[in-house]
Amino acid sequence: MNEGDVLFYIDIGCEFQIEGRKRLQEMIDEIRKNEIMGVMVGGHHIEKVWTKASVFQHFGVLNDKHYTDTRQIASGLVMLCKTQRTQAIMQEWLNVFYHHFELVDDSPSPIPNDESFIENRHDQSIWSILNKKHNIVNFDGVDFTQMAVNPEQHPIVTARNAIYCSFITSSTNSTANRYLKVMWIIPALISKLHPIRSGRRYAHTLKKFLLHYSFVHKN
Repeated sequence: MNEGDVLFYIDIGCEFQIEGRKRLQEMIDEIRKNEIMGVMVGGHHIEKVWTKASVFQHFGVLNDKHYTDTRQIASGLVMLCKTQRTQAIMQEWLNVFYHHFELVDDSPSPIPNDESFIENRHDQSIWSILNKKHNIVNFDGVDFTQMAVNPEQHPIVTARNAIYCSFITSSTNSTANRYLKVMWIIPALISKLHPIRSGRRYAHTLKKFLLHYSFVHKN
């Protein structure tokens, strides 16, 4: 990326709606103005419910309600303009993974969590604290719907559509038919050879998915 380029870091499964290109350009202008922007999680997603106490302690904000009692910021939608400031913020986020992974994972907090605590939201918990620390301006969660409604005003849909099936479910797509015959081989190998158990499990699930659709096409 060159200095000044705009990056959209979004979750797999999010989809762009072409009807919202005008609104998307307006958002890009806002991102350039603010350098970096996040998205505030909708509803009552209060930070202390979704972030373990050791994270607050690490950043020195354990008793600061500006952090603990405000809405969490989503990590699946981070939009930034490449500048020295935004690179420094991203590096600060990464450094937690490199040097303090116990803050990111599901290991218990060594100090008591708030009584309302449910679970730690991993990278999102860290990003949310940094977002507040650096006084980042955020879009409201209502700007990003989970369904393709009013596309002119919602250029990005947070559908979480992790496996997009239209390509492989089209019975007239001969290219899809050819790929389906061999696509399952790669996850099959990974399911046997991956050094991490969770990686093997996910690969096995993907293999079964591809074999299922291969059977559907065949019949």
